[in-house]
Amino acid sequence: MGSAINVNVKDENEFNQQMQLYLAQGYKTQSNFNGTAILNKKSYSTGLLIVLIILIWPAAIIYYLVASDDVVIIKNTNGQAPTASRVSNAAENNIVSYCPNCGQGLFEDSKFCPGCGKDVTAED
Repeated sequence: MGSAINVNVKDENEFNQQMQLYLAQGYKTQSNFNGTAILNKKSYSTGLLIVLIILIWPAAIIYYLVASDDVVIIKNTNGQAPTASRVSNAAENNIVSYCPNCGQGLFEDSKFCPGCGKDVTAED
């Protein structure tokens, strides 16, 4: 049921427009760092969920909990096609690892993830 959508944009203005478009559709920002935003939302049928709540509420809870996520990844390529050389920007910005919880880039001296706030000192 869940899907993944990759959106490449050419400038900051287009990036912000795409962010607003998906946020207006109910997506939540999972991560927004270094020109890449990851948004997600639960994928379920609202009508079916309401019927299940009315008739069989335990089944409604299970249905909601097992619903997969729709994920959108928006990348600002600054007018360039995404290539492997653009990935090396992480090393240039002193990013040494990524948060296991949300995927946010972490610096060497990071104690908490800037994306989700998780304590990452024990992750070393």
